[in-house]
Amino acid sequence: MNMNENTPGEAQDVLEILAEIEQQGARAQEFELRDSSAPWAALLAEYVDALTSLVAQSHEFHAPAVIYSLDEGHAGGCG
Repeated sequence: MNMNENTPGEAQDVLEILAEIEQQGARAQEFELRDSSAPWAALLAEYVDALTSLVAQSHEFHAPAVIYSLDEGHAGGCG
């Protein structure tokens, strides 16, 4: 008896197929990043500096805290 690729006993699990595709994509992306001539250390340092700046700016912003009375914005249940 000749079994083809579509035989239920021979079918590969869908999650295994998706994991394999993901791994292939990750490997391909890793090879492309290694082969590129981008200055990754400098780019990463600039990115960290930009994020640090954003965090510092958010601490300087002094917005008044939202305060609710017992009747406003309360989920209820306290009668």
